[in-house]
Amino acid sequence: MTPVVQTVAETPATPRGLLSLRDLLVHVFYNQKVILACLAIGLMLGVAAAVFSPPKFTAASLILLRIGATQAAQEGLNGPQTYQGGEVVLRALQSEVQIIRSDPVLQAAMAKLSEADADPAALGKFAKALKVEIEDGSNVLRIAFTSRDRDYALRAVQAVTDAYIDRRAELYVNASRDRQDREIDRYDTALSQTEGEIQRIRQTHDVLDIDKDVALASDRLEALIQRANQAQERRGAVAAELAAVSRQLAAAPERVLDSQERTNTTPNDEARNTLLRLRQDRAHVVEQYNEDWPGLAEIDARIAAAQAQIVENAQDIRSSDRTVRNPVADLLVQRRVSLGIELASLQRQSAELATQLAAARARVGDLRTAEMRLHDLERSRSASETIHRSLLIGRAGAALEDQAVDDRNTTVRVVQPPTAPLTGRDLRPTLILAGAALGIALAIAATAVGIVLRQVFIAPGEAESSLGLDALMSLDATASNLRSDAGQAAMARLASLLLDLEIDDRPLQVFQFVGDDAGAKGRLALGVAQAMAARAGGAVLLIDLDAADHYRRKAGEAVQRLPAGPTHLDVARSASVGLWAAVNPSETPLGAPAATAEEARAFLDLMRGAFSRIVLVGARDFDLPDARRLHGLADANILIVQAEATRAPAARRMREVVLVSGGDLLGFVFTGRRRHVPEAIYRWL
Repeated sequence: MTPVVQTVAETPATPRGLLSLRDLLVHVFYNQKVILACLAIGLMLGVAAAVFSPPKFTAASLILLRIGATQAAQEGLNGPQTYQGGEVVLRALQSEVQIIRSDPVLQAAMAKLSEADADPAALGKFAKALKVEIEDGSNVLRIAFTSRDRDYALRAVQAVTDAYIDRRAELYVNASRDRQDREIDRYDTALSQTEGEIQRIRQTHDVLDIDKDVALASDRLEALIQRANQAQERRGAVAAELAAVSRQLAAAPERVLDSQERTNTTPNDEARNTLLRLRQDRAHVVEQYNEDWPGLAEIDARIAAAQAQIVENAQDIRSSDRTVRNPVADLLVQRRVSLGIELASLQRQSAELATQLAAARARVGDLRTAEMRLHDLERSRSASETIHRSLLIGRAGAALEDQAVDDRNTTVRVVQPPTAPLTGRDLRPTLILAGAALGIALAIAATAVGIVLRQVFIAPGEAESSLGLDALMSLDATASNLRSDAGQAAMARLASLLLDLEIDDRPLQVFQFVGDDAGAKGRLALGVAQAMAARAGGAVLLIDLDAADHYRRKAGEAVQRLPAGPTHLDVARSASVGLWAAVNPSETPLGAPAATAEEARAFLDLMRGAFSRIVLVGARDFDLPDARRLHGLADANILIVQAEATRAPAARRMREVVLVSGGDLLGFVFTGRRRHVPEAIYRWL
């Protein structure tokens, strides 16, 4: 078997994932005192609230509000009545609710009840007992009042209803007809002045329709700008072309070569023709006469003379050149004249366009000024006409509105008079149940906070999840006592597990126990060493770096010295057969701070030959350099995790130190576990 070390991401002491039913019960029983305290607090609060909450009676009345009924008399003045949407109705109902809950209405209602002025405290208490609601999907208001006295609740609802109706009649009376008349006269005068100013501006700026005039002027200005740009571009192009033509004309020659002839032929030269005739004559003579005929020699002499004449004429070479007036110069002259005419035309055109552009820009600026003033005047006239029209309509219906408000049955109608149930509402059972629910919620919250903030382990599963290691064995409180039968049996099982481990068919010899509690670590290592000595059949050496003085005192003079190279190891025989304990480990390379790793490995190799198994107990300060050295020398390292004592950060730090030091972690032993869940329930799970 080969030990496998798993490296996982660091996780909290308590798993943050889903918990099993067994884990939940363990946490519940672990925090049972806090849970019981939370439940007691919740129940006490519920009972206290129930004691101070006697039964109460709620009287209620329903009022129908007719939205827009006050304007019904204006049917023939401002046209048919428009449909009032749901949002408008809701806003109107909310306004009525604010009127009912206003201080004047409440003070008037309390005056009707007690016939005396109410102080602010009594007014606030009365407002708290009053409740005004809007019935869903209707125009009905519900006025309710809660009190311990049923008769008082009925009278309070009636008083609030009467005070609301009276207050509403005061608010909705329209007494603004005189102000409306003055405003109408003022707006008549303002409209007349605005009309006169509009006519004056149109005459001054010669405007018929300002929008069309502005559009026409803008189009003309745009067209002139485009034409001016085109003329300017063409003038620049013509000037550049004229300059180029002038440069080319200045560089062009006046006369150019028309043709050139070079020959070696002499005029009226008959030598070649004579030679040809002589050769023809000779050929004819050869056909008629013999080769030795004298006339043939004369012909050959004449042929040789003709050939000599031809050679002499070939050496006489003649040449002739013919020049004419340059035609390109004529074309360039014509082009320069035409470009000069076109340039003068473009300059005149640009000057005329500049004049037209200045006039067009002036016209556009004038129209813009007129447009701004006319726009302001038109807007003022439109607003004044709208307000004037509204004032006329309002003045026509003001009297009719006053008459409608005076009739209380026109807009507000009492659908249901104040009524109240014969039996009050008792909230005491509900409050007690709410207190119990509060206690349960507090208990759940306290348990969750305890799970999150707890830094120790209460179950092996938590340690496995946090450390990423397997639990080799879990020892409860009874088994943690190594002198008990349960403790000895547990040590025997752990020793058997360690003795059966092999790497490449070679049993492991050196085991190191690492922990932050020297006592618990030393006791567990001693128990494992005793069990190994009883089962291994060979000598077992226990090297405890923290308890060496203890073993020295117990050994007394019965100490044997084992030579180990340049050093030695003093050991003492234990009462257990086959178990030896080192009494001077600090003097050996294993515990000496100045020793090197090679010296410690060599020393440990010598001990391997002398003992079948070696049990090391690392120093309590496991992070020291000399302690780190032992982590990599041991065949397997075993962490000691004490339930409810070893902190999760310390355990994770031990794991990291061992791994960084090059050691192999076999797992951990969980000691001192307590069974918080009763045995019967735990067995059932």
